[in-house]
Amino acid sequence: LEYAQRYEGTHDFRNLCKMDVGNGVLQFERTILSASVKPVKPQHGGSTDQYDLYVFEVKGLAFLYHQVRCMMAVLLLIGQKLETPEIIDQLMDVEKNPRKPQYSMAVDYPLVLYDCHFEGLSWKQELEEVNHVLTTLQQHWTQSTVRAHVLHGMMSGLEAIDAFRTVSSSVIRFVSVLRQKNYRPLLERPCCESLESRIDHFVKRGRLEREEGEDGGETVHRGKRSKHFHNSSSPSVASEILSLNQNTNQNEEN
Repeated sequence: LEYAQRYEGTHDFRNLCKMDVGNGVLQFERTILSASVKPVKPQHGGSTDQYDLYVFEVKGLAFLYHQVRCMMAVLLLIGQKLETPEIIDQLMDVEKNPRKPQYSMAVDYPLVLYDCHFEGLSWKQELEEVNHVLTTLQQHWTQSTVRAHVLHGMMSGLEAIDAFRTVSSSVIRFVSVLRQKNYRPLLERPCCESLESRIDHFVKRGRLEREEGEDGGETVHRGKRSKHFHNSSSPSVASEILSLNQNTNQNEEN
């Protein structure tokens, strides 16, 4: 479970997200403050059950489009012994691997944004509203827990027919992509378009615009056809991204 910590620090996550170049995202370095995988319930004596749930918890300053789902997908491949933990470092090494291999993301429904922290800001809560939300959540929890218990009982009954029955592929589908008979390692797969190719594509469509600086450098701005374009002078994309300073927690149960 410790290999999730390889995500911690400031890295280029272009191979672990969906590049949203058309909306002006051109900088893919993000800082992950902590990343961990922990069991939902404490385990005693190292015993495990095939239906145990684990939480992948990530805390960072900002996240890219589908970043957490891609991070989770790679962890699941490692957990299924299809990839080694070193694949995380290899995907974040954009000098050696500048293009993202084609792979499926983890499913979206366990992903929860559950906390945001802003310096100098404290949240105010109304007691009546908190009680209303808590009551609603308790109702959902009761219904979901009863259904889960009923389903677990049904599965246990069927599995008791064959004492040597192993976990079915349907459970793997529930949390991840199916284990393939002929698995192809990530670094041997076809790759997506490069960042430069995506920029050229959206410059031609008018979603992005290039501007040469006095020092001979080049700056890319959102174009007039971008849905985020404003009539006022638009700052460079890089400066907008660097101004982000919130701490965000996300977790995914699988």
